[in-house]
Amino acid sequence: KALESLPVNVLNHFDTDHKSSGHLYLIRVQGKTREECNEIITKMAEHGVATNVHYKPLPLLSAYKNMGFDIKNYPNAYALFENAITLPLHTKLTDEEVKYVTDVLKECIG
Repeated sequence: KALESLPVNVLNHFDTDHKSSGHLYLIRVQGKTREECNEIITKMAEHGVATNVHYKPLPLLSAYKNMGFDIKNYPNAYALFENAITLPLHTKLTDEEVKYVTDVLKECIG
């Protein structure tokens, strides 16, 4: 609920058609580029909130680049990656920490 006022889409973990392990809390920041999301990640780190990017498209990894794969040939993969950020999620995260993470995210998104 704390993210409802933000321009983000949250990965749906559970619905009638599927269930997720729920081990990652992925968001997609609407209207942001990869560079802008990297700035958000940096700002959040400056506030002590560790975020990350999971599931980078394989053509962005050097092993695949060296084999000749080019991200330009995988526009859908890049589109899913471009504005994705993974927020902290673990079993010992307190309600206060969740509030802090969401407050910092609100500030960093602007």
